[in-house]
Amino acid sequence: MKTLSIGKLVYDLNIVMDKYPVEGTTNTMKELITCSGGEANIVAYSLGKWNMESYISGVIGYDEVGTSMKKNMEENHVYTNFLETNYDIKTPTSYIMISKNNNSRTVVSTKSDDFFIKKYDYDTEMDCIIVDGYEYNASIYAFNKYPNAITILNAKTPHNRLLDFFKYTKYIVCSSSVAEAITGLKIDFDNPITLSNIYKKILDKFPHIHLLITIEGKGTIYSVQKEIRVLATIPTNAVDLAGSSDVYVAMIGYGITYGYDMETTIRLATIAEFMAKKIVGATLSIPTINEITQYYESKFGTLSNNSDKKVDLPTTPETKKKESIEILDNSFTNSKEVKSDEEIVSQVFGSTLERSENKDDFTA
Repeated sequence: MKTLSIGKLVYDLNIVMDKYPVEGTTNTMKELITCSGGEANIVAYSLGKWNMESYISGVIGYDEVGTSMKKNMEENHVYTNFLETNYDIKTPTSYIMISKNNNSRTVVSTKSDDFFIKKYDYDTEMDCIIVDGYEYNASIYAFNKYPNAITILNAKTPHNRLLDFFKYTKYIVCSSSVAEAITGLKIDFDNPITLSNIYKKILDKFPHIHLLITIEGKGTIYSVQKEIRVLATIPTNAVDLAGSSDVYVAMIGYGITYGYDMETTIRLATIAEFMAKKIVGATLSIPTINEITQYYESKFGTLSNNSDKKVDLPTTPETKKKESIEILDNSFTNSKEVKSDEEIVSQVFGSTLERSENKDDFTA
């Protein structure tokens, strides 16, 4: 399976210290961990590590950092055919201070507003396209060129152009901050009605999408057969949260592409995210596919997909112009056609993975 990850790239310098420094003091760092970063990069690394044919489309600078990033990508099974070098600007860098005292992260990044993809004549057929919501022109070009590809938006941070991607993407993995910005409502995880209201309000605006709302430290809101459900995260003493949510998104793409049902896909993604929090460094913390599947099978039994069934791909749009997109598939009903708020929140799982008393009934 071939995947294309499109978005901003950045180089991470993780500065590990015993505690966050006090202004005006001299401090010694405990450890310096460097690695490639950026949402699109982490997704591409993950999919390459999981034996998919993974391509990256983004921009690096003509400098030592950019050269190092490209080399690292190729060493980690990421194809750089569509990687673009900007000879006028340095590769964006993030300085991340990690306090060992409480695992807090403070990030200072160099400006990367001028880093936009200019060359996106993709010439390899793609099965899955995952975008980070920043490279609009390159993303829309890819969507039009591969109308039958699975399209996924990694919607982590609210910004002015993000809603345009909602119009053209089939699967949306949306952070709680983005969901609240779109709806103007506040998520209260202890009040299921707020989860239902926010979920339905977004689907009212974008009825063609498959929506997943992720709430850090809590879980994922999603829908199966018109019922809104919540799958809890796995509690962990996180060492570093950097990149873990992007590993989650990568596994969503992996699961959908290989025909796993949505609940299985989300469970796999939740496990992958949980494992990625245990090691410092966004691309250094990506677990192997064997580690993920072994953990899954230890809790839920043998992992199987729907490989003998047709994978749910976006409807090919019938458009007059090649560069325009209109998604016609209406996979979800609107709020007037669904159950009451109390009925629609069908299950809110517990906070830990465990078997129920019925050996065939698993909760998470």
